[in-house]
Amino acid sequence: MSVLAGGAVLEVRLLGPVELWAGERQLPIGEPRQRAVLAALACEAGRVVTAETLIDRVWGETAPARARHALQSHLTRVRGALRRGGGDPLIRRSGGYLLDLPADRVDLLRFRALAEGADGNVDRLREAVGLWRGEPLAGLAGEWAASMRAVWDSERLLAVVAWAEVEDPAALIGPLGAIVQEQPLVEPVAVALMRALHAIGRTADALGQYDALRRRLAEDLGTDPAPATQAAYATILTSNQAAATGPLEPVPAQLPADVAGFAGRADALAQLDKVPSLAVIAGPAGVGKTALAIHWAHRAAARFPDGRLYVDLRGFGPGGTAMDPGEAVRGFLGALGVPARRIPAETGAQSALLRSRLANRRLVLVIDNARDSDQVRPLLPGAGSCMVLVTSRNQLTGLVAADGAQPLRLDVLSHGEAQELLERRLGADRIAADPVAGDAIIGLCARLPLALTLAAAHAVMQPELGLAELADGLAGWSTPAGDTPDTDLRAVFSWSYEALTPAAARLFRQLGVHPGPDFSAAAAGALSGSAEDLAELVRSSLLTQHAPGRYLFHDLMRAYAEGLGAGPAAADRLLDHYLGTAFAGAMLLAPTRAAPLLPIEAAAGEPLADQDAAMRWFAVERAVLLALAARSGGDRPWQLAWALDTFLYRQGPWHDLVTVWEAALSTVDDGPARAYAYARLARACTLLDRAAEADRHYRLALDHYDRAGDRDGQSGVHHEMAILHERQGDLRAALAHAEQALELSDHGSANTLNTIGFYRAQLGDFAGALELCERALALYEQSGDADNRAAVWDSLGFIRHGLGEYDAAVDCYRTALGLYREIGDRYWVADTLVHLGDTHRACGRDAQAAAVWREALGIYEELGHANAAEVRSRLS
Repeated sequence: MSVLAGGAVLEVRLLGPVELWAGERQLPIGEPRQRAVLAALACEAGRVVTAETLIDRVWGETAPARARHALQSHLTRVRGALRRGGGDPLIRRSGGYLLDLPADRVDLLRFRALAEGADGNVDRLREAVGLWRGEPLAGLAGEWAASMRAVWDSERLLAVVAWAEVEDPAALIGPLGAIVQEQPLVEPVAVALMRALHAIGRTADALGQYDALRRRLAEDLGTDPAPATQAAYATILTSNQAAATGPLEPVPAQLPADVAGFAGRADALAQLDKVPSLAVIAGPAGVGKTALAIHWAHRAAARFPDGRLYVDLRGFGPGGTAMDPGEAVRGFLGALGVPARRIPAETGAQSALLRSRLANRRLVLVIDNARDSDQVRPLLPGAGSCMVLVTSRNQLTGLVAADGAQPLRLDVLSHGEAQELLERRLGADRIAADPVAGDAIIGLCARLPLALTLAAAHAVMQPELGLAELADGLAGWSTPAGDTPDTDLRAVFSWSYEALTPAAARLFRQLGVHPGPDFSAAAAGALSGSAEDLAELVRSSLLTQHAPGRYLFHDLMRAYAEGLGAGPAAADRLLDHYLGTAFAGAMLLAPTRAAPLLPIEAAAGEPLADQDAAMRWFAVERAVLLALAARSGGDRPWQLAWALDTFLYRQGPWHDLVTVWEAALSTVDDGPARAYAYARLARACTLLDRAAEADRHYRLALDHYDRAGDRDGQSGVHHEMAILHERQGDLRAALAHAEQALELSDHGSANTLNTIGFYRAQLGDFAGALELCERALALYEQSGDADNRAAVWDSLGFIRHGLGEYDAAVDCYRTALGLYREIGDRYWVADTLVHLGDTHRACGRDAQAAAVWREALGIYEELGHANAAEVRSRLS
């Protein structure tokens, strides 16, 4: 073993790009021939490899006349690389050379040792499969490298199938899915994926995998699946869990938890059982409309195997927070597996797509807290196979008259139902011990479920309190009876609030400033609330913990808390918490991004560990951040838009980008900040293919930047306008804007250099394009910007292809792919795979071209992207 002075160990990796490592440090090896020499020695580590064998592996039949001399030169450089790592394991032996490394220091040999000796050991097999980093010997050309890839990949597939037999099925889905995408015709792996999907309850997906495999085999090879594959399919198909073959679509399960201790409403439940497709549950606040809808949907879940959708339209929330129907439609489409990039820009088209997705599927949709019929109608299915429950304080006569909805008017509980509720919450014995007091409590709560729930929660928290004392307390706080239940309900709110500890009462008041729809424990902590305070509010039924770590108010309770008045300091602390966390998250997502023009000086907020944590936080808090942007003043909407920009751009809810930047424009007058907002709004419109709006906003941005004398700002706008013209198919106009962007930039933007280079290459000027893109790459190498470096390597691949340098083009594309995969940008992975396939096809490697095109097609199909049609055309 070659051990370095500091204890690190030399290691050679072949199961991916050929790499040499010294501990945690990767060492440069040199050009491809040197990597090939190291690979040829490493796969035989500990054994002598003759010079003739090395020559054959490195050059094959194209070996030059002075191959031995060239080999000596490469060996010298490989030895230098090894010595830079602190070791010298390359030994000259009679007849050849030996790389003196133990087998566990070469990933290929370690893989073989683990796989061959596994004997069903899941840990060994898991480790063996995990050693693969991609295509083995990636970047090496020649017959030997190609043949080794085929042999080693066969070994890998055998190990994967063995691993799949003993691993937890849930852990297999991602790895097996990736292999099936790479090699869609390998039946044993496809069968392993089918079985894993079936084992975790995704039987429809398992059957869909079989259908895709059958079609590929028929189209590519003209054969049917093997008997073993057909047998696996038949077993899954005939099992009790199997329903029918179908597309790979998720089964949403969005319903909140069923209501604990649900009582009464037998008649209402029976009526809902008879409704064919659409019901409107109407009634006053606090009467239990949402509880009834959710309870029925849970009870009837078996009737709807394709899923359960839920949305709170916030129709009667605080002023200005009612949900736009388009947002609700997009939420449903996302839950049904439609990628954000595929969702149309117009609300009508979005609703049409939703109807298409719901057609012939059996789902239950709970549309909660609707303001009016127009807010609901875009969410309705077009066929009768789904059941829709709508709740509202209004009767929604429009849905009843025009859409055939069955009305269900919900009133307060009957006396018997109210007593049942108290018995379920407090115990039948406790109610039976003092039935007079129980009747008094029911009367004082006006038989309203929310009021009864609050009263019962208070009694549960104080078991020593007699029911008579509870009734006396309610009577003491009760106001004169009004003509609606809301009057008495407010008295119960007051009574529950006054029973809180001072700290919990303070937190309750402060939470009244939160815009909703829900909030985290961390947000409550920013208002000086402790975990104990939150728990007390939940126990008192003043808050609901509807998901782990997430809390919400009943809308009447929110209005009551807001009315108590927490003062502006609480609102400022809350906004600082969200803005500070959003700023930190934005910098994690784009570390090289320039600081905001309007500096964000907010509290540190919630700690986020890495990019993944930031993306998860933004996804959970998106609705809160959008609400804050809509209701804040001063610089805050602009700052929130800046912080949300990268997340919204990457995830695809570009309508929200338009919303936040329009809010930003409504509050800032500063020239550069306003110009920036116009430019980002225009970019969002570009993404949504709203070209005329984008052009108008870009020109307004240019006007502001021009008046401010900001040349860099003007440069950035012209660069974005270039992309707008490129999307419209006008490459010459795009190039003109890109060149104008470069002329205005004082320091030569790497991004603009690459854009100009790519446009020139598309127009045939490959030599000029090469010089520009290499300059861009040099600038990006200094900054470490993986995202933009990948774009330059893709451009360089296109240029090398245009120059006829196909091997160099392949190397460029593979470098771009590695960088795009590193940052998780699947769209650009697919785009680069298409280009790589074009290069393979141009130099006669049809099988390799088809393989990468199939991988690209799989990604495009998952994203729902229109480019899939173009790739299918290439494959045909």
